[in-house]
Amino acid sequence: MGNQNATARSGKTETLNEVLIRLGFIEPMSATTTTDERTVEMLTCIQRWTYKWYRLICEHYDWLVVMQCMQDHGLFKSNQKRPPLAEFVRWLESHQVPCVLTQYSAYHLSMAQRAIHDARYPWTEVKWEPNIVRRWRVLYQFLDAILPYADKTHLV
Repeated sequence: MGNQNATARSGKTETLNEVLIRLGFIEPMSATTTTDERTVEMLTCIQRWTYKWYRLICEHYDWLVVMQCMQDHGLFKSNQKRPPLAEFVRWLESHQVPCVLTQYSAYHLSMAQRAIHDARYPWTEVKWEPNIVRRWRVLYQFLDAILPYADKTHLV
């Protein structure tokens, strides 16, 4: 019983942000932490996560899901006619987002974009590898849950 934390004993619920901080995945926000810095922390963190038996980001084209989710949250610019793949890769490089298992490249993102015919989440009409599309849905849902915490105004 001595190993229980204060949250379990008090019945207080934790936000996702508090859980990530407590588990050591991200650092507590300081007054000078920017949205971009927090986003980089979260992108680094999610590359290490596994769901069931697979990593969430384990293929070079998984970064396409990251870009789409960031666009949906207003953290990266969106262009309906032509996705800004090269700019997204430049953003990742300029913010020094580390690559844990895979590399990001505009070429591979472009190939994936063409393969899914510019479809977006939840990729219901996509005729591609079903396991990839299923993993993408899980990845998107995880990102969708944590990216709102990149903005300081959403933190508790």
